[in-house]
Amino acid sequence: MHFYQRAEERLAHVLMEDFQRRGSTLLQVGLHSCIQPEFFWDSGFDVTATDEKQKIIELALERSGPRISYQIAKNDYLPFDDDSFDYVFYATYIYHCYFYQEEQSPLYTFPQDYIQKFYGENGILQELCRVARRGVLIISKNAFSLFSVKHYGVRLNPYTLWRKGKAYCPKGSVRFASTGFLPRFIPNKLRSLNNAVSFLPFGALIGISLNFNAPTISGIGALWQNECKSIEHSPCVQRNSIK
Repeated sequence: MHFYQRAEERLAHVLMEDFQRRGSTLLQVGLHSCIQPEFFWDSGFDVTATDEKQKIIELALERSGPRISYQIAKNDYLPFDDDSFDYVFYATYIYHCYFYQEEQSPLYTFPQDYIQKFYGENGILQELCRVARRGVLIISKNAFSLFSVKHYGVRLNPYTLWRKGKAYCPKGSVRFASTGFLPRFIPNKLRSLNNAVSFLPFGALIGISLNFNAPTISGIGALWQNECKSIEHSPCVQRNSIK
């Protein structure tokens, strides 16, 4: 199993602890993540997955079979109504999907303005929150980690990710975690240390979960106050404030 896949799954398990699984629907936006849709199906969700490339969907469908539903869609323009799914999962471009490595080159590239596309108005983060009824799970490489600098992928600032996420979840809880604190080439005896999931923002991978229906578990309200004001008229923020 690939290093990043193990790390992503560890983060997801921790961050989904508050998610209601049985009988809940989950949308995986983009199949560029090392986590396969089957992971969420095995975790108890009814899973739908989207991707912008027909070829990727065909390969994924061949692998998973009919237990996963697939649909072509852009990450920042999802063809679903508001609150269409209980939960939504999205990972930034961490690594080209490991079970497509027979390709000579990565199937995914990311634009130079990806960060703006992710956080901006009508961007990816806003779309994720719009179609999610209960919560959102996001995983990314960490801009604060030296171990992910030279490898392919998008690296997000953990503070910005948490702050922007909290702005879309004003009445709920936001959980943060990271993993992968040591280089991948460390001795076998020390590799168990790399499996730890911590709330320190220094791991190679970081993640947040937004739980719209859970009570706020942090009292640091001033940190996101200005951010909330800047997007307070967004439809998904207004809906989530009422829930």
